[in-house]
Parts: sequence; structure tokens; C-alpha cells
Amino acid sequence: ELDEDFDAIFNPNAPKLISPVLFLVDNHHEVYLWQGWWPVENKIAGSARMRWASDRKCAMETVLQYCKGKNVKNPPKSYLIHAGLEPLTFTNMFPSWEHRDEIAEITEMDAEASNQIILVEDVLAKLCQKFYPLADLLARPLPEGVDPLNLEIYLSNEDFEAALQLTREEYNALPSWKQVNLKKAKGLF
Repeated sequence: ELDEDFDAIFNPNAPKLISPVLFLVDNHHEVYLWQGWWPVENKIAGSARMRWASDRKCAMETVLQYCKGKNVKNPPKSYLIHAGLEPLTFTNMFPSWEHRDEIAEITEMDAEASNQIILVEDVLAKLCQKFYPLADLLARPLPEGVDPLNLEIYLSNEDFEAALQLTREEYNALPSWKQVNLKKAKGLF
């Protein structure tokens, strides 16, 4: 039972949380970043996907800084938890946690979520990846956090020249409309 003077910032048992959402949860042994689901009825536009990737990246950086602030020499482990796939170590912190199969089904569509519990630093490393092989940028869905309108910026210089048959300097000297047409012709748009 909670102390009468305790003011909850949010009610973790609320029937509906607006999603997508991110929550930092600290149990004094480890830190969790709980990630809500993306409602199926919401179409994910490229700009919304980029904002979500940016929000996730900022939240993960915040979690890692928070952990370092707790103990610089030995920061607690931090885990990314996906809605509907919460492990018992997480749900046991809440007095009345109700598993929702429909949320688990939505979340399981995401390949990353299949592991259920993963280190925040591992996911952040993927989100911060600067270069991708050309094949990854030609495949769909794109890697998370990749701007679909600027795929060329994620190519190494070698892949860039092989794909566009120009150096970056030559490409950057082209007018914008020619850059777009070239990217379209090479499947990078």
C-alpha cells in the first residue's frame, strides 16, 4: 500500500496509455525502458517513423546517463522492454499487472521485440549506426532510424560511388532535382 503523502506521477495500472510512449522504471537493481506499442490503426509515415526513432534514441541516451548517475563505477544494467512482452522481472514490480494478448500480437510484428528483453546499449548502438550496406538500404523495411528520403547519406564512400557512379563531391554539386532523379533511378528513394 502506498504512503498517503506519496504522489504518483502516473498510474502504471491505467487501462489505456497513449501509445507509442516510453517510460523509465527503476527498481533499484536494474533500470527498464518500457516501450509502448504503435497502434495498428495508425499509419506510420516516414516523418513519424523518424520522430519515433529520435524519441527512442533520446530516451535510451537518457537511461544510460541516468544509470551512470546512479553509480559511475558500476552502473546498473538497463533493459528495453516492449509492451505486451514484459518479462516477470518487470511485471512483478507492479501489484496488478494484466497481460494483454492483443498488445503482444502487435508488438511481436516488430523483429526487434522478439527477444523481449534486450540491453538498452545494444539497441542504441543499432540506432546510432552511421553506415549500412547498399543491400540493407534497398530492402524494405528500412533499418530503424534511417531517413527514407536521404538513403545516400548512410552509404560508405565506396558503396556510394558504386551505387551512384559519382563521388560525394560530384553528387553534392548537382542541383537538387538531379540528385532526386539519380536516387530514383538507382532505387535509393
